[in-house]
Amino acid sequence: MNLNVEALRGLVKVAELGTVTKAAEALNIAQPALSRKLKQLEKQFNQPLFTRSGRYLELTPFGHAVVSRARSALQNLDALHHLGRRYKERPVIRIGASLTILAGFLRPAVARFRHLHPDIDIIVHSGLSQEIYDQLAKGMVDVGLVSSPQDHPYIVTQTLYMDRLWLLCADDHPLAKYPFVTPYDLDNVPLITMTTRAHLRQDLESIFNAAQIRMKICMEIDNVGVMQTMVAAGLGVTILPGSIRIQHQPVAAIPFLVTDSRLQEKTLRRFSLIYAENMLNPEAQLWINVCHTVAANRGTVHGSDLKVDQ
Repeated sequence: MNLNVEALRGLVKVAELGTVTKAAEALNIAQPALSRKLKQLEKQFNQPLFTRSGRYLELTPFGHAVVSRARSALQNLDALHHLGRRYKERPVIRIGASLTILAGFLRPAVARFRHLHPDIDIIVHSGLSQEIYDQLAKGMVDVGLVSSPQDHPYIVTQTLYMDRLWLLCADDHPLAKYPFVTPYDLDNVPLITMTTRAHLRQDLESIFNAAQIRMKICMEIDNVGVMQTMVAAGLGVTILPGSIRIQHQPVAAIPFLVTDSRLQEKTLRRFSLIYAENMLNPEAQLWINVCHTVAANRGTVHGSDLKVDQ
């Protein structure tokens, strides 16, 4: 059924004002034209929308149902038109951010970008690193921020900074007093991790398997904020990049180290910018510049001077 939008507006207005004449005046259209639109609606529905009561029109029960849904549909349609005008009038940067980026780097980067470029809107899409690559390939985002960069044709990768993995536990947890922890310290310790889709989870499994330690997983959560809340409540420990620790949480951070030199690179996270080759718009280039500035202010790798005896 192909309903006329202006006829629906007229229907809603007649319901509000009670007569076709008043509704036509309010909508600035001729009364006969509005009457024809309403009759066409009734023909399409094959049911009457109004009954006449003196000089006024009253909605039938079916008319009430149609007006209620028409009013909601018109509000949504008006919102879409407004959105279209807004995006046409203001430039937009669409950013894809992996979950670990979302929890740490993104906040200062967005704050600086908005300070420098208040006339550019920002839309953020979140997901795992692979999902950000997919969004970039489909043109859903202009620039991606990932913690697990991959070799990909036609996608440019720029490293922003490196971060080391840390163990997070409640302040009163026995491990909170350790100078550092290894997989051997976590034998039979309840562990809160991301799901198996996450590269961080896959790297941790490789580390624990090499140490022949079984990960005692008590929760799988793809939200680092929730993970840290659970840790603060004493429901388990977790292993995350040190830069995304939520400072106001009662959580202790201890360096997570491995003895196998072949696996030490898995304790490092390479936070990177990705974008399609030769596809940068001016807004995306401004965002990239801001990201490099914010990354430079972060300093070196967290805990880069820490070592464990072999």
